[in-house]
Amino acid sequence: MLLTMDERNIIRLSFAQLSKGGNDFAKVFYDNLFEMAPLIKPMFKSDRDTIEKHFYELISFAVNEVEHFEDFKPQLRELGKRHKEYGAQIEHFTIIKTAFMLSLQYNLKGQFDELSETAWSKYVDIIAQEVIEGIST
Repeated sequence: MLLTMDERNIIRLSFAQLSKGGNDFAKVFYDNLFEMAPLIKPMFKSDRDTIEKHFYELISFAVNEVEHFEDFKPQLRELGKRHKEYGAQIEHFTIIKTAFMLSLQYNLKGQFDELSETAWSKYVDIIAQEVIEGIST
């Protein structure tokens, strides 16, 4: 499932809007995730600031690599392998995606329209598939 040029542009532009809020997006994401799935929280051993920083860096990198996703795949698979060691399971990805999409909706407010939702949803699925490959190996 490839992203169209319009979808890639939407992702870049909406992330630029998110970036104006600094790490607020990461904070909202983890608030949502831990509220939706409190049993996931103990898998995170680092302090919250570090977790949020790493998450934000990953999303930033994913947005920067949206044009060159093939080059990004090995890193995502490695991420999956590391997260498998932390106890991540394939079943978690539905909750993670829901928390992510809710965080986008919250942070982008009126700018998160149907086109944005479709673009991000597709990209999250593409990213998750690579991470799941890493978990599965």
